[in-house]
Amino acid sequence: MPLLTLFKSDLGDNPRGFTLVEVMVSIIILMVGLLGMFQAINLAMDKNLENQLRQKGVEVAEQRMSDIKSMPFANVTGTSMSSVRVAIGPAFKNMSIQSLASDLAVSNSLTKQISVRVWWRYRGRVYEHQTASGLGNLELSKGN
Repeated sequence: MPLLTLFKSDLGDNPRGFTLVEVMVSIIILMVGLLGMFQAINLAMDKNLENQLRQKGVEVAEQRMSDIKSMPFANVTGTSMSSVRVAIGPAFKNMSIQSLASDLAVSNSLTKQISVRVWWRYRGRVYEHQTASGLGNLELSKGN
């Protein structure tokens, strides 16, 4: 009997009720809206994590650059590779670090260029951050 009451509104006998078709259409409209909202939330969370990883990459590169600059000038040579495990919220991510120190000029070994490259993988893509700086020996002023 309740099913019959729903269909009676189509005939104009019960103007206060909703038809089954109206209920189904409203459910479909709500579902489409909710699915769109959930997709937007998912995309926002993904971009947020991507930006957190980029920020950690910058921090790792700056820390490595600071460590190299604090070393004695004579010890800053060559290329080194390492990796570090960083915490992103409750998870951990591995980041690879490559640092390279080279003389700026072949004839002048009192200045060096230092470059640090940090890279990591996220969702099948490789992301990286690079930073570079110059380093001079304090022996430059001895010639005067």
